[in-house]
Amino acid sequence: MKIDSLDVKNLPNYAEDIFTLNVSDYMVPEAEQKKREELCRKMGNSLVEDIKNHKKDFYKFNKIIEFPESFTFNSNPNWYRRPYGAVSTVGQRATLAFVAKLLINNLGYNYISQDSIFKEIETKHYRLWKLFYREKTLCMPEATIEGLKAAFPEDEKIQKCTSLFEIFHVAGKPTGIGESPFFIDNLIYSICSNRDIPISLYADTRIPEAGQILENLEIGCPVPLRVSTEIYLGDPRPQEDYYVTLYGLDGEKAYVMDSKKDYISGVRKISIDQLLEAITYEPNSACAWDLYPFFNPEEFIYSS
Repeated sequence: MKIDSLDVKNLPNYAEDIFTLNVSDYMVPEAEQKKREELCRKMGNSLVEDIKNHKKDFYKFNKIIEFPESFTFNSNPNWYRRPYGAVSTVGQRATLAFVAKLLINNLGYNYISQDSIFKEIETKHYRLWKLFYREKTLCMPEATIEGLKAAFPEDEKIQKCTSLFEIFHVAGKPTGIGESPFFIDNLIYSICSNRDIPISLYADTRIPEAGQILENLEIGCPVPLRVSTEIYLGDPRPQEDYYVTLYGLDGEKAYVMDSKKDYISGVRKISIDQLLEAITYEPNSACAWDLYPFFNPEEFIYSS
C-alpha cells in the first residue's frame, strides 16, 4: 500500500474499514450513456436557472469551512510532467483528479495516493480526448494504431494508415477534451456503497438547486464544482474542463480550493459574481456535486 501522508494515524484501524478505489468504468452501453447525459444535462440546466433566480441568497451567506491542512497541487514535481492518458500532462490538465483527492482525504482515506487516482481515471476511461480533425470523443488510455482503427471502422483514410504518424497526419494529433465529470458521481456512489448508504447515481450525486449548495456549506460540507475556464480563468481560448471545490462565502467573496494555485496555498478568493457566472456559463455542462450523504457535520470546523 502506498501512503501519501507521513501521519500513520490516517490509516484505518481495521482491515474491513479500508476503502479500495474501484470506480465503475466510464464506458457503458450507448443507451445508458445517452440516458445519463440527458439526465445530467437537465440537472445542469435546472441548477443554472435556480442560481440565477436566487443569486441574492449567495450574498446573504457568510460561512467558510476550515481549509484542509494539506493539499496536493498540479505543480508537484512527482507528477507535473507525468503523461495524463493519451494527451497532455497532469500539470496541465488534471484538475478533477485533485478534486477527487481532496474529497477522499476529507473522508479519511488519506492512504489512497494521488497517483492511484490518475491511474483510475485513465484505465477506467474517464480521460477524454479526440483527434484534432475528427469529432468523435475517445477515452483510450493511450493512442495506438490498433485502437484508433477500431474506433473509426468506417473512416477509410484512417483504415489505410500503417502508422500512428500517418493517422495523425490525416486525422490530426490527439487533443484533450477533459476529465469526465461522471468520475466524481461514480466515486461518490462507490464510497456510499462501501458505507452501505443507499443513493441513486446522478439523481443523488448531483446538486440541481442553488439552495442545496448553501445547505451543504451550512453543515460544513464542501461542494465540488465544474467552472468555465473562460470566466473563471479569464482565458477565452479553448480549454479543457476545470474543477474546483467551494469552501465558503463571506457575503462578498467565494473561497475555493484550486489545485493550480499553489502560490496561495490552494485557496483562491474570487468575487461571488465571477464564481456564479463561471458555474452557469455553460448550462448543459453545469455540475455541482452533493457530498452530504456521507458527511458528518460534527467533524468539520468553520474558519474564524
